[in-house]
Amino acid sequence: MTDAALDALAAHAGIFERYRDLAATEHVASQESKRALLSAMGLDADHPGDTLRRLQSEAEARPLPPAIVVRAGEPTELAVRGRDIEWRLAPDPRTAERLHGDRSRDGVVTVPPLPVGLHLIIAEERHSLIVAAPETAPDLSMRGLVAPRWGVTAALYGLRSDDNLGIGSYRNLGVAAEAFGRQGADFLGINPVHALGAASGTISPYSPTHRGFLNTDHIAPQGDVAAAAALRQADQVDYAESRRMLDRLLRREYQQIDRVDAEDFRAFRARSGAALQDFSTFEALSLRHGADWRIWPEELRHPTAIAVRRFASAHPTEIDYHAYLQWRAESQLAEAQRNAKASGMALGLYVDLAIGVRPDGAEVWAEPNAFARGVSLGTPPDQFNAKGQVWGLAPMSPLGLQDGLFRPFVDTIRAVASHAGLARIDHVLGFMRCFWVPEDGTPGAYVRYPTDLLLAITKVEAFHAGCIMIGEDLGVLPEGLRDRLAESRLYGCAVAQFERGDDGDLRHPREYRPGTLASFSTHDTPTVRGFWRGWEIGRQQAFGQIDDEAGAEARQRRDWDRRRLHWLVDGASDEPPEDLDAADVARIHALLGEGASDLIAVQLDDVLARLEQPNFPGTVDEYPNWRLKCPVSVGDLDEIAALKPVRRTVENRRTRDK
Repeated sequence: MTDAALDALAAHAGIFERYRDLAATEHVASQESKRALLSAMGLDADHPGDTLRRLQSEAEARPLPPAIVVRAGEPTELAVRGRDIEWRLAPDPRTAERLHGDRSRDGVVTVPPLPVGLHLIIAEERHSLIVAAPETAPDLSMRGLVAPRWGVTAALYGLRSDDNLGIGSYRNLGVAAEAFGRQGADFLGINPVHALGAASGTISPYSPTHRGFLNTDHIAPQGDVAAAAALRQADQVDYAESRRMLDRLLRREYQQIDRVDAEDFRAFRARSGAALQDFSTFEALSLRHGADWRIWPEELRHPTAIAVRRFASAHPTEIDYHAYLQWRAESQLAEAQRNAKASGMALGLYVDLAIGVRPDGAEVWAEPNAFARGVSLGTPPDQFNAKGQVWGLAPMSPLGLQDGLFRPFVDTIRAVASHAGLARIDHVLGFMRCFWVPEDGTPGAYVRYPTDLLLAITKVEAFHAGCIMIGEDLGVLPEGLRDRLAESRLYGCAVAQFERGDDGDLRHPREYRPGTLASFSTHDTPTVRGFWRGWEIGRQQAFGQIDDEAGAEARQRRDWDRRRLHWLVDGASDEPPEDLDAADVARIHALLGEGASDLIAVQLDDVLARLEQPNFPGTVDEYPNWRLKCPVSVGDLDEIAALKPVRRTVENRRTRDK
């Protein structure tokens, strides 16, 4: 095996030869890393020359590429490989386009103007995806809205009420949205609500089992919840006990479903098709064989296996129950969105798309060829984290997606866009490249993704859902990515804690990019009060993430940040206060409203002047991640004085800029 052959195969598969870290230090992918990542894609790295020739031969045998991006509404000419052929077009069922076909002439297929959608072209019995994309995704102006717009973000699991099981429900979400809508908010953002898995003890919303289905922990039961009084009174979510109680109540409801609901449920199952059947089967299997399908009996490790079909035939009621849970979750989330819009919100719910799924979960089991094996998404080592990061999430395989005509990616984007008026794509740099970390300890490397195609699919799905998309473009970004996102009208993010000038000082929000959603904090960063007091620095020291010397340096920098922020907000050069109250926090949010960003988000924890942040990165058991509840009930969110300054500032700016 020659290095040249391995290098050529790695380049063909999209593995980056080199990259630069935060300190501009160049790293070169080792041969060992290339072999590990190629194997993760299912390629034979021991015979790279033969493998590359096979891939090239397969590509040459296709009359058309597997996926093609065209401009919607314009005719397109596609070059055919080989002789002239017959072709047929199967249009996106969401459009009025009819099935038709023709014959290529002089090696060219002339495709007529196509409406926005995902169409299939069949040539010599080989399918290719034609993505007829609009020029851009919807933005505020396309929705008939004048910028800026503002909203609140909150942890769904942490919403309190006297009718839940100690964990926020979709019904609570609707109540909260109505309350904020009456106060002028245009959206209410929440953490991802992807399915976490019936048998899994996972609580992180960013480690789902499947992104095409919903988290059933948040279903509001119809039965008596009096027994959950202690769960509601606790300051932290007890997931295990809440889940046990909810399962008992929902199984009883399922057994007593009335005729009207049963008909609606059957229609939902019919619409959802094989994907829901596979997911529900996985849930039932996991409760019998464990959460990790990789240790199930061999004959159950693929959804099309005969043993899986036999299990489904033998346990129809249990599988039907898990489909029923998805119907209940879908119905209640849709109702929350209706309530949000009815309250006056211009956009309604703002939802989050996690970057990946657990390798032991339902999505990888259902779509095994779409994911790389034996590697995790993560980040390379840098001056802030000498070991890098390993997130325990399975990367989608570019080659596997291509073979499946990108359907798993389409399903993921479609699911998140259909639930809200605003959606955020976590770690959107994954549209260009992702860092894969082998599980065996081999150094990782970056893998290239088809940016144009992924953006085109996103624009199509956003168009059909009428959903505005935000790309979380924080951290070290590939060159040109922000420009590509802006061209496609995907909004970026401007987190005040990270927005700094060349001198390292916090920037005034007037200097932010207009096409962004501005916020002071996120679920992973200090709250406004926490930032002001340097609260997280002490925790980092206590958790062993930084030593005393680094802690002292961080406090010194934070002292300057506090003075800078004090000057930005109040124009004052005097000594800033040691702590902030709700009125102080409100002035900081009003400052964001005065800035250049088209969207402004205020975190509910900040509005209520909370000190603790929702999640502390780099911890597992040291901190109560994803457990902290909102200090007040959803019934007490109707009138929050701290929201008035940002509302007033945003509305004044909107009026001024008309």
